[in-house]
Amino acid sequence: MPIKPQNRALYPPDWHNIAGAIRTRANFRCEHEGCEARQYSVGWWARNALGELAWRGAWGQNDNPRTYSEARQKAAELYHDRSEEGPPPIVIVLTVAHLNHDPSDCRPENLRAMCQRHHLAYDAEHHRASAQATRRARAGTLEMFE
Repeated sequence: MPIKPQNRALYPPDWHNIAGAIRTRANFRCEHEGCEARQYSVGWWARNALGELAWRGAWGQNDNPRTYSEARQKAAELYHDRSEEGPPPIVIVLTVAHLNHDPSDCRPENLRAMCQRHHLAYDAEHHRASAQATRRARAGTLEMFE
């Protein structure tokens, strides 16, 4: 996921290399248990027999595009060539999550490669608390109860 400009200083200067090493360590797969999404996979999130959302890739694992632009092209072709209705295909971009939510803590054991879906789910509570704090600060009001 893109780093917000106001948070850029929290990341080390070599973040791009660190994130690349984590993706390589994960063999370019989402490290969330049970997830089949890979870097630049093209496909859909669909409900399985248990009603859980699961990744459905459009091609075999060895057919993944090598670049984002190639993946976008394959997704567009697949969208235009399909015969059934349903959601358009998406392209997975593997992100790197900080397990303790501290961008300055780049120890390998604190970092995990995740697809966007699982990264956002992992960070949901952290995002909720941050958004609430931002809204309070903008409102300029005091809390009645702590």
